[in-house]
Amino acid sequence: MNRKDGYNKDVKGKIGGLDVVKDDFNAEFVINKAGAKIYKDLARHCILEIPTLKNQAGNGKVYEVLSVGVMSGIPIATVKIGGLPVTFRLPPDLIGWCQHSMGIAMQGVRLFPTKVEFGQLNGRHYAELI
Repeated sequence: MNRKDGYNKDVKGKIGGLDVVKDDFNAEFVINKAGAKIYKDLARHCILEIPTLKNQAGNGKVYEVLSVGVMSGIPIATVKIGGLPVTFRLPPDLIGWCQHSMGIAMQGVRLFPTKVEFGQLNGRHYAELI
């Protein structure tokens, strides 16, 4: 059974466009809809590589984002890397962007998957849908 099949087996229903997944409290991780592992200990996830720009003319790094979320007050994103879904922690100042994206999803609007440009300019991180 692949990761996505495992996820589909554990889905218990939907709330406002978000899947409710069975949680095994003894497991180290859960599998999200994209098929990526989300460890309960978020420190096991790397922080997404985001470039620092010198000025507004610079370009950030573009990722194919499959989903975003917030766990224990930490923003996370699942992105496609080398064809596989991988979950990363995001910088804390992107929590508002994640919460806004989740709110839109609860209203039934699917933003993801889509390409997103991430960057840091003037000491603040940004995420912009392309």
